[in-house]
Amino acid sequence: MKKDKKIFLKELKAGLSKKNKMIPSKFHYDLLGSKYFEKITQQKEYYPTRKEKEILRKLSKKISTLFKGNLSFVEIGSGATDKIKILLNKNIKFYIPLDISLDFVKKSVLKLKKKYPKLKVKPIKIDYSKPFKIPNFKRTTKICFFLGSSIGNFHKKEEIKFLKNIRKSIGKNNYLFIGVDLIKNKKIIEKAYNDKKGYTAKFSLNLINIINKSFNTGLNIKNFYYKGKFNSRLKCVQGFIVSKLNQSFFLGKKMFFLKKNESIQVEISNKFTIKSFVNLSRQTKWKVEKYWQDRQKYFAVFLLKS
Repeated sequence: MKKDKKIFLKELKAGLSKKNKMIPSKFHYDLLGSKYFEKITQQKEYYPTRKEKEILRKLSKKISTLFKGNLSFVEIGSGATDKIKILLNKNIKFYIPLDISLDFVKKSVLKLKKKYPKLKVKPIKIDYSKPFKIPNFKRTTKICFFLGSSIGNFHKKEEIKFLKNIRKSIGKNNYLFIGVDLIKNKKIIEKAYNDKKGYTAKFSLNLINIINKSFNTGLNIKNFYYKGKFNSRLKCVQGFIVSKLNQSFFLGKKMFFLKKNESIQVEISNKFTIKSFVNLSRQTKWKVEKYWQDRQKYFAVFLLKS
């Protein structure tokens, strides 16, 4: 069994053995899952991408004044690379997209290279929920990007370890731009995670297909449905796939049971205030240089210095 498959099996077994079953959201991103996610970001209800791009367009005019000399862009969880395109200019010598879905990123990079033929691009596969190293480029300032409010996708304060790891890996006097989804009206948030065309549901339910293909469980996507809701107490969106009936399946030699209407949490998206994110940054020893918000103050992009 390949290393990635062994890790997947180990984390699946651990998550499904819990009283409140869960599967880490990072496993959504096979090629089809990545395509579904890009569809989600294009939906009218899904404000985070639209609002973040509004901020990035403002920033694109300021990058050359914020940073002098040659730059290396490192994007963590790069996906379709559509946001980084907004910020590229002639001073950026290297672009390193880091993502769990390498095949998807490689296809996205081909389009980028057509527009910026002199840009040196090196996609790297990583699981950013684990410790990882950021490539070093001499004679350039490293600018990291962690966009799309992905900082909200960590469980149980794992975002603290993540931010500490980046600060350690990037070295002193380098930078991190980070996208943060802000707390707002509950209805606006819940609509974003329950789009009318059902792409969020397809994205979440595709996980059943991924598990079945990987381990031949016999699970049927038709026996599940998706629901997403905002938990006001925990200040996060929780996404679930729910079993429509009593069913059982094997993972390796271990049998698992799902009762009718039993939920498996497959998504978490924590929301922040400006103050709570500033506190998180300081707790992890980052210096908050600046932050920008969209006109409606739905979203923020922070610039942190190591």
